[in-house]
Amino acid sequence: MRQLSRRPPSRRAPLAVVVLAVVAAVLVSVFAEPGRVVGRPSAAAAADLGASALGRLAELGDLRLRGTLETEGGIGLGIDVVALAGGETTASVTDGAGGAATFVAVDDRVVVNANAAWWLNTVPVYAHQIAGKWVKATEDMGFPIGMLTALSGKRLRDMFAGDDWTAEPTVYVDGTRAMALSPRGSPWTVYLATEGGTRLLGVGGPLAATGDKLRKLGGRAQAANFPYALVSTSGVDDPCRESTGRALADAQQQAATAPAPPPVPEPNHGPSISVTVLPSGTCMTPMCPTAVEVRNAGDETATGMLSVTSTSGGGGVLPISLGPLQSTQQVFQVLNPASSCTQTCTRPYTVTAFAQVTAVAGPDLDTGKRLHERGVDPNRPVPGKPAVAGPDVNSVIDKLSTPGPAVAGFARQGDPLLDEVVGIVQKSGDARLLSLLTVLAKHPAIAVDAGAPSPAIALARAAVKGKGPERLAARQALSLLSQLAQEGGRTPNTLRVDKGLLVDAQAKRVYSIASVTNPEDRDQRVYDAVDKGVQAFAGVDTTGLAKVLVLDFGDAFPAYGQVQRNILVDQLSLHTAGGKRLIDLLRDATGEPAIAELMVANRLTRAHVPGGRYVFGVDDVRALLHQRPTAAPTKKPTSKDLVYTAPNFEHMLQGDPYDPANPGKQDRGGHASGAGGPNKTEFPKAWTPDDIKEAIAQVVDQGNTVDKQLQPTNDPRADRNHMNAQVWSWRYLGQATVKGITVELDLYVYEDGVFRNGYPSDRGAGPNKIATRDQVHVDKTTTLDDRTIFKNPPSPPADPQLNGARTFPPRYNQTADTWEYPAVARDGRPALDQSGNPVVYTTDLAGVPIPGSPVPVAGC
Repeated sequence: MRQLSRRPPSRRAPLAVVVLAVVAAVLVSVFAEPGRVVGRPSAAAAADLGASALGRLAELGDLRLRGTLETEGGIGLGIDVVALAGGETTASVTDGAGGAATFVAVDDRVVVNANAAWWLNTVPVYAHQIAGKWVKATEDMGFPIGMLTALSGKRLRDMFAGDDWTAEPTVYVDGTRAMALSPRGSPWTVYLATEGGTRLLGVGGPLAATGDKLRKLGGRAQAANFPYALVSTSGVDDPCRESTGRALADAQQQAATAPAPPPVPEPNHGPSISVTVLPSGTCMTPMCPTAVEVRNAGDETATGMLSVTSTSGGGGVLPISLGPLQSTQQVFQVLNPASSCTQTCTRPYTVTAFAQVTAVAGPDLDTGKRLHERGVDPNRPVPGKPAVAGPDVNSVIDKLSTPGPAVAGFARQGDPLLDEVVGIVQKSGDARLLSLLTVLAKHPAIAVDAGAPSPAIALARAAVKGKGPERLAARQALSLLSQLAQEGGRTPNTLRVDKGLLVDAQAKRVYSIASVTNPEDRDQRVYDAVDKGVQAFAGVDTTGLAKVLVLDFGDAFPAYGQVQRNILVDQLSLHTAGGKRLIDLLRDATGEPAIAELMVANRLTRAHVPGGRYVFGVDDVRALLHQRPTAAPTKKPTSKDLVYTAPNFEHMLQGDPYDPANPGKQDRGGHASGAGGPNKTEFPKAWTPDDIKEAIAQVVDQGNTVDKQLQPTNDPRADRNHMNAQVWSWRYLGQATVKGITVELDLYVYEDGVFRNGYPSDRGAGPNKIATRDQVHVDKTTTLDDRTIFKNPPSPPADPQLNGARTFPPRYNQTADTWEYPAVARDGRPALDQSGNPVVYTTDLAGVPIPGSPVPVAGC
């Protein structure tokens, strides 16, 4: 576990290379002619862009970098770095396992303030000593602080080489059409938007590698040995600059006065204490004086607590402080068990003494005692690894070593299972892996064969020692096991690992994980991974189990590893390899879906999507596999043929699901009353979902179908469903009356009767009387009631005054005449206040927050 705290400095990644590429991108956006980055630029144009960028490095001003910096050890650090032109820099960093730290570079000094979880995952012995305190930062504190002092244009220009640039059209992770610009032979890629003018989007490359290291290795092929990362880049707006300025003003004093961190104990050095209960002879008094000797045989002072207990009662706790080779005696009073005798008698009692060095192992004596009883030294949980110490680490090991129904407990130091767990953590240096092991190694929900270790151990070994897909699949399996094991109502021994598959006996599901990491021969690798994942189900008895395929793409796999949900759907639906379609692998021999659910994980989902995966349910899978008949159908669906799938019906009522990896672009659909979708007509408030289905059935049975121009036609049209599969569809237009309310509906139904969408028609010549915002709130010529067909304003404010807060798509409140922006928490779920209520920012139509609305904190 020592490896957790002290990764070699050579593995640190100076930010110089990162910002060098960023600077190049910024200058491209400023100095390139917009017309020269549209389409596929010529070699000369790309070279001009690169040369212009390099020539302007020194003019770069303030810069902000946001994204994930992944180290060679596999640790993904979430970073938000603000570098000001004056040389001051702040970095907010999270490690994915509860750790959070703020690094500040001022006047060539770097200081850090981190929480206990950060130190547990980096230098555990610091967890109870300096958590929440400013100290001077070093390269051994879990973040490459060299990045923070290498942001001047001149330094970056000197490190960046190459004037032969290439440019390729692509789609950036947020769906924006972009140009990927790279110096030839370089591992760096700068992404520039090609829509609405040229602007910088981000930079990708091996952020964990140094410029010198890459130059020595030479070229793109060797750079592939380093983890790929993608970071969005932008200038620093005024609120962010103001916030950063305040943080720097506070940190300036901290940088000057912050102490150095405490020294990490060295192997074979430090305090070494022993405790002896001295003989006292037969006790004849009600309270028995008991002397305890504590000796420090080490070469450093031992400061801590001495605890004495007796089977008869009494004892207590006293502080101790012993210099090297010193000893002391403390006298405790314990109860004489024979004092209650009415005549002469002799009764034995046992006195136990325990001493703990709180400077090393922390003040939690209970944890220390439990470890001590299992043969683990609480002051040195891992022999020879003195930095692996402190109450938090002790707690982790204690949980791993606590007997449970799934795995036998640890009896002593040297237990093979404990050694293996500790060894894995040592070698990986991965805070996320430690966090997963803490949960899984002893979890009662995971079934374990008699005499065998937890399957989490084998998965952890593969996650550290495996290569490529094996390593990625093992990490995905650990993550999935952790989520399943911690579900509410989970019963013991209902999860097991069988021939590489995860079997959930409680939910009746079986998971097969297919991983892809190498972008070379991309199409064939994806096809082969899916084929292998589906074939794996045949290796176990899946009777009565829903088959779930988990497709996991590594971060360095740009085509799939860095795209959001809607682009991913398009790619999967159209994917071929050697003339064979990927979707055909997902069908069984009868043509039915071979899986009940598809999960897809990639860089974006791991960072932004709750659960870390996109989930495509059975309706999605069936839609993805739909095969359109070659000949157009001639028979229209009737109400008896209608099929309502969850994705399509929800699309009609509330709109498409929000994708946290693609914020701000989820405004399609949503026609239930109060849904608030921009420019959407809404059904009467009096209609329930069942009422809407009744209205749809009436219109479909009328059989009036139209073309795009709303002219009558009986011919179906070529269409695509929500999973991008080719279908035939009809557009119905007709009136329905439910609860005495007559509404003209515009509907879309596929040839097999699957309903796609429907809403109140807003054609000018139609019979619907539609209320608008102007009529209700401005002219006040119309009032709202349960029978009203309402149409929302066409768009929300272009620039709402929300200080850059992350929110779900805005919805119009037709009653209050406001726009509501539900806040998004860091995990991609709705943000809640201290009372557990959703946080919703509310503005008027100009984007100004209304009185009483929560106000996001300005700045970074």
